[in-house]
Amino acid sequence: MRKYVINEIFTDGYERFAVIQVSGKDVKLNVHFLEYDEFLENSEASSKKKKGDILEGDLSIELVSFSQKIDEELRYYQEIQKSSHIEAVVEVAQVIDEYSLYALSSILEDRILIEFESAIDYQRGDRILIIGSLEMNEKEEE
Repeated sequence: MRKYVINEIFTDGYERFAVIQVSGKDVKLNVHFLEYDEFLENSEASSKKKKGDILEGDLSIELVSFSQKIDEELRYYQEIQKSSHIEAVVEVAQVIDEYSLYALSSILEDRILIEFESAIDYQRGDRILIIGSLEMNEKEEE
């Protein structure tokens, strides 16, 4: 569980797209998350989260629509502004089931959960190119 500072936030219904910065580092990421109890229209400003607020949670790459074994260095790209779209080369660390795994990633130099749209057959140590959405899974308040 890490802490992130919101640099920018955009709203669409229950969906939120934010540019976040890893606390204490110069790493900025575009993420998607849902705010289940606040529906906003026409890019209204959220009363729950705003620029400068702290998000606490874990990142994952979900909705992976394309993946392929590849022999390249770990890396990631987020080239679409205001979008959680991500292309990354990751290394499989642990297979959970036929639709998900943990992988080593250069995003935070740590393991990250990867969830696929279709069944996969990768093994520990495989390097794979994936295309999906970088998601923020917030820590639930106690």
